[in-house]
Amino acid sequence: MKLKLVKASRGLVWVRQGLLACRQQPLGYISLLGLTSMAAMLLMLVLQEVGLALVTCLAPSVWMGFMLATRRVLTGQSITPAVMIEPFKSDAAIRRDFALLGLVYGLCMLGALQLSGWLGPDPQALEDIKTKAQDLTEVITNPLVQQSMLLDLALTLPVTLLFLHAPALILWARVPLGKALFFSAVASWRNLGAFVLFGLGWFGVLSALALVAGLIVTILPIPALVNALTMAASMGLAAAFYGSLYFAVVDCFDPQKPAEPTEPASI
Repeated sequence: MKLKLVKASRGLVWVRQGLLACRQQPLGYISLLGLTSMAAMLLMLVLQEVGLALVTCLAPSVWMGFMLATRRVLTGQSITPAVMIEPFKSDAAIRRDFALLGLVYGLCMLGALQLSGWLGPDPQALEDIKTKAQDLTEVITNPLVQQSMLLDLALTLPVTLLFLHAPALILWARVPLGKALFFSAVASWRNLGAFVLFGLGWFGVLSALALVAGLIVTILPIPALVNALTMAASMGLAAAFYGSLYFAVVDCFDPQKPAEPTEPASI
């Protein structure tokens, strides 16, 4: 396994590749997203705070599931829900590393959000805004809420980039957890320009969706229909985003095996 340095423009290519992959099996991707979303909501509904913590810890496994789904699409196979449990069907060492990876990720995210709570607006003020708001739009457009959301993003995004490549390195390259996190952090840092454009590209896609939805509202004043179309399009884009993670991860590593026998195999 050898780290690759890619041009910043590759970030936009990853967005395009994710959209094209999703176009090949849209129902498969959306069904997989719907299944994981329903499972997450059920866990949080039944277990509340414990469920939220469990959902957070399972995030790296979900990324891996979508990467496996994209690989199936590229090889002409159908997406099945089994991709979500494939990492846990491997040998005991990989199952252990995935469990530890989720635990460490959950603790890091908890720390980032805790720090955001200390540095951000008063939590009671945010709760009052949510209680008194007439609708969701009023909440989102509030300056204090926007400040809190931006701070959350600024503190949690580096955590996500640190862990992004680790699931694939563990499952496909058989890299131990510690080395997988190190290689993942280096890959994200050395290719930061590509990941910045990757994020901006998806932000642009979502902005375009919002613009189109606004135009449809003016042309077709049927809120229920517009909301249904927007929800379907949003789920499709969310599924395509998760599908694009495969390209963002594998593009950062050379598939050739290194000369040193002590290095991990390629992903």
